[in-house]
Amino acid sequence: MKKRDMLKKNKEFRRVVSRGKSYATPSMVLICAKNKTGVKAGFSVSAKLGNAVVRNRTKRIMRAGFTPLLPLVNRDKAYLFIARRELLGKSSDYAKEQMLGLLSQAGVLNE
Repeated sequence: MKKRDMLKKNKEFRRVVSRGKSYATPSMVLICAKNKTGVKAGFSVSAKLGNAVVRNRTKRIMRAGFTPLLPLVNRDKAYLFIARRELLGKSSDYAKEQMLGLLSQAGVLNE
């Protein structure tokens, strides 16, 4: 996943949270919002889930799970994935399955 496709600034994250619609599973939450500049994705892990090493590893796993799904999603949306405790210690394949379920639940997958 390229840096240009990432949500980076706090302002971008807040906009997605305030304007988006959320979908949830026991392992993560997806918030989708319209985005004029193309597809953007952000990944968040709460400090309650662990120290910086655990949080960064979880974000890497989430990014690795989302990268193969990038061509399948609508190009005019911003996606924010928020990890829950169940995702800790899981593989990127597990994260990919969960994300695929959330994206289909949100109805943003291209056919």
